[in-house]
Amino acid sequence: MSSNDFVIRVRDLSKRYEMYAHPRDRLKQFMLPRIQKLVGKAPSQYFEEFKSLSEVSFDIKRGETVGIIGRNGSGKSTLLQLICGTLTPTSGSVQTNGRIAALLELGSGFNPEFTGRENIYLNAAVLGLSNSEVDKRFEAIAAFADIGSFMDHPIKTYSSGMAVRLAFATAIHVEPDILVVDEALAVGDTAFQQKCLNRIRQMQQEGVSILLVTHSSNTLIEYCDRGIFLKHGELVLDGPCRDVVKAYADDLVQDEGGTVFTPKDSATINDVTSEKWPEGDSSIPLNVMKEPLTDSKTTIQSVRILNEDGKETTNFTHGNVLRVEVTINVHRDNAHPCFGIQLLSTDGIGLWSATTQNMNVSLPALPQGVHKFCWRLTANFSGNRYIISLGVGDITSGEYKRHHRLEYAGHFDVLPQPAWGAGWLAPQPSVDELVINSMSLALKKEA
Repeated sequence: MSSNDFVIRVRDLSKRYEMYAHPRDRLKQFMLPRIQKLVGKAPSQYFEEFKSLSEVSFDIKRGETVGIIGRNGSGKSTLLQLICGTLTPTSGSVQTNGRIAALLELGSGFNPEFTGRENIYLNAAVLGLSNSEVDKRFEAIAAFADIGSFMDHPIKTYSSGMAVRLAFATAIHVEPDILVVDEALAVGDTAFQQKCLNRIRQMQQEGVSILLVTHSSNTLIEYCDRGIFLKHGELVLDGPCRDVVKAYADDLVQDEGGTVFTPKDSATINDVTSEKWPEGDSSIPLNVMKEPLTDSKTTIQSVRILNEDGKETTNFTHGNVLRVEVTINVHRDNAHPCFGIQLLSTDGIGLWSATTQNMNVSLPALPQGVHKFCWRLTANFSGNRYIISLGVGDITSGEYKRHHRLEYAGHFDVLPQPAWGAGWLAPQPSVDELVINSMSLALKKEA
């Protein structure tokens, strides 16, 4: 495979630091070993060596999205800084092929004394864009960042979320060949995180190579083509995302003194998810359907999240009725309307989806004009935050064709039930009895 097929090539990359117990040891290290060599003695060492990264090698192909996972201190951020050129390797090499836009440490690359506007032009200039090129992109950058009048205020007055908004908006609009993200998106609010993840999806479709550091297994599985697991500065595994996630999860259990149990002769997750969706299957989750909007025949105008009494709220307890009121604008008569809804995790993982078609709900023809309908759900979920995504369209040749989809239509929180455990599901667990020395004891208290 030619070198043009790769955007990043890392070979035996290492970074070590000299750790001194006292400032005087640094002076000793600078002078004494030289003197000792002159008099024929073996030079002494007055520091401890810390290896942040040790002989790491991998390639990233053009258009590939690779996720890096590992505990804090595993060398993830060091690796990204070496790739971006903000650190110099102790040994080994990094070869990049294309323009890199990076979101590393929060606020890195920004001058805190400059305004947001000035920093946009400064960052773009570093990446090789002229002022006239930035002028053409500025309105799009400002619209995506959505920080209002703060665009002309110094960066030092920004909150962490505002700084991330500006940094991400700048990075994606300089048309990079490689996007590098070091968990900066975790700082943004829920709506902005969803906006960024959707933009990352779009960049993937445009062929941009993405290197993403995350602690989230779901993000790795959902957004990445391949995973890299780092531990103590060493590359443990480079391979399919689910294999990397399993290795990482197993390692966490083992490090904490647990035992990893692997059932024999059981189907793996990959065996299930490798099956292709059947053609024309209307039960396909909306986030799998990649086709662009067919037309603007029907659009979503507004959304409200209500409780059973019709009051707006985003807080629910398990079992509450949740109503999603949707106002739509039918621009042309829709003879066979179809609506869709999806619930996602805050990482953008599809948890559940449905359409009126696969629910066998027959909707009447909708004439041109504004109409309103309501999804009624029961909050049989675990304590967590859930993202709502909505779609509207029609049935054409037996298939659901979307006219408009709202990636982020709002979110709601289900209050946690500590006795039920944690996660996305709410199976309402209980322990019925306990056997001690062959005696079965009924438990009075259930989880």
